[in-house]
Amino acid sequence: MGKMGGIEQFFLGGNTLPAMPEVARQLIASFDDENVDLRTIVDLTEHEQSLALKVLRLANSARYARSRSVTSLNDAAGLLGMERLRNLVLAASIAGAFPRVAGFDRIRFWKHAIATGGYARWLGVILGVDADSGYLAGFMLRSGQLLMARVVPDAIAAVESGCTVPGLRLALEQRLLGCTHAQVTAELARRWQLPQRLIDGFAHTAEPLDARPFSLLAAVLNLAAVMADAGTMGIDPGQALEQANRPLLDHLRLDVPWLQAKAPGYEELTAPVDELLG
Repeated sequence: MGKMGGIEQFFLGGNTLPAMPEVARQLIASFDDENVDLRTIVDLTEHEQSLALKVLRLANSARYARSRSVTSLNDAAGLLGMERLRNLVLAASIAGAFPRVAGFDRIRFWKHAIATGGYARWLGVILGVDADSGYLAGFMLRSGQLLMARVVPDAIAAVESGCTVPGLRLALEQRLLGCTHAQVTAELARRWQLPQRLIDGFAHTAEPLDARPFSLLAAVLNLAAVMADAGTMGIDPGQALEQANRPLLDHLRLDVPWLQAKAPGYEELTAPVDELLG
């Protein structure tokens, strides 16, 4: 995982570790529970008034506009469906656990996160990674960068200003800091006691082909982050994938024109962010 000393600095001293939200913990536990239904997710959401209000706001947004407004969480859940509801509540819950960081465009950052989650879920379905785990891992991937920015804000600002092409962020962090945000996220995931498959996926995101054993989740996260970068920069995602990690695409036997034709759009994936963070 790179220079462990480098990673540890982001968890020391007065830097309070964000607490794992209880709603998020229970939602993650529900991934492997086949008895979970829409009612379960609604009940969990009702315990957090702020989350319930965000779900209602989303259900009443232009994206889901109907002839009458949605006034109950049950109606909103029926409109959104179980998977979308769970993923959106999970995203809002985890985003709310992190304090605002000076110098970060909060909306832009979490748009990138939710896009990475969406692309990781989509790629996961294609490649055989659990869709819920893919979404969660993609959404959380850059959260370690928020911990890094509290300690070395100038270095992270330099990384961000240097990210002029998709897929460059991890390499810049490794060069400047001796570790990556994905590795810091892996340590956060370990302290939050998330499933080992997520920890391993984060830890190997930068170099998935070097992982032993090979981590399919790490590969998915690597490609999803490039696609989210492309969306943020207004760059063609197929071109971005080709330039960022051709060997990984070949290893996974992924056809770039097919991916480009079928992939969800960045704007489509990031549409809920304003309602969920407001």
